[in-house]
Amino acid sequence: MQLIILMGVVLIHIAFVLYTVFIIKETKYGRATRGVVGFITAAVMFDVSATLCMMIGTDEDYFTTHGVLGYTALFVMILDAIFIWRHKTRYGAEVPFSATLNRNSKLAYVLWIAAFATGEYIAIMKMGAG
Repeated sequence: MQLIILMGVVLIHIAFVLYTVFIIKETKYGRATRGVVGFITAAVMFDVSATLCMMIGTDEDYFTTHGVLGYTALFVMILDAIFIWRHKTRYGAEVPFSATLNRNSKLAYVLWIAAFATGEYIAIMKMGAG
């Protein structure tokens, strides 16, 4: 496995943990606490870095089913982070998120997990074939 791909794999697993902690904190607190904002921001940064590593390191087409699902999930998570930052900037950390923002965060997370899972599946299949 190329070093850049391995780095991408490590970074995407860190993003997975960060997104999961974000969802737990967002569900528990329901507002833009330092932890909620920090975890979504860090998760997106690791996700972007991982995606770039995977794109640089792959010799396959960028527009596979997994690729399109992954880019879409990353885009949606970036939007979620923007909406959370906007909420924090407009209303501060004490005003609860709207039910829509809470729901959209969870939907974004489910989409991201689907992209993550397809990537894991592809990796396992390649290991079995190699």
